[in-house]
Amino acid sequence: MVPPVSHYRPGTHQRGEDTYRRILETAIQVFADEGYEGASTRLLAERADVNLPAIQYYFGSKEGLYRAAIAHIAKFVESRMAQTANRVFESLAKDNLNQAELRALVCEMLDGFLDLVSCRDIPASAGLMIARAEIEDATALDLLQQTVMRLVFKPCMAALARLLDRPVEDEQIKIRALAIFGQALVFKNHGTKTGACPALGWHDLDSVRLETIRGVLRQQTEAILRAAIGSVS
Repeated sequence: MVPPVSHYRPGTHQRGEDTYRRILETAIQVFADEGYEGASTRLLAERADVNLPAIQYYFGSKEGLYRAAIAHIAKFVESRMAQTANRVFESLAKDNLNQAELRALVCEMLDGFLDLVSCRDIPASAGLMIARAEIEDATALDLLQQTVMRLVFKPCMAALARLLDRPVEDEQIKIRALAIFGQALVFKNHGTKTGACPALGWHDLDSVRLETIRGVLRQQTEAILRAAIGSVS
């Protein structure tokens, strides 16, 4: 009896993964440059150097590719913020934290958020794609928003609630968290002509400039938190 012929080829699975990733990373750049409507499947395929059916094979449709690109960016956020968020929650499990330690936890979350919006260690195209998606009001952003809420805002709100002796669901806690993180948003590094960087004459955010911004934001946040503590004491 002749055994069945195997069609397995070493490296085929790896080539498939490489193609998947190349399409995904190319799509982030194309969606950043052209927006969802402007990025045709033909353009996406050409830029990724694949044939048109490859997009359908790996992602089902342009919408599927778009959602996969957002999910890929959410993984960047996860990789950047999960360790910090876990460390903050582990610290908050202790009963004997003083005010200085709680303020430091809030500032630690702000540091991580600044890294995110400045696209530090994250492709700038990812930030620009998200900026376009926000303008286009894409429902695909829900996953990213949930990730940011879970890994950025919830740890910060938990620290603030403990610091100000209020329930974490308190509207005042949510507003203060948003206000604190709002300080960093002006330093978005999305290649736009508006915002803090063009006003400062900066073409990019290098490590030295980021550390300068980080120091100023920490000083301001410490002042905000001390004032908030005084208002509730």
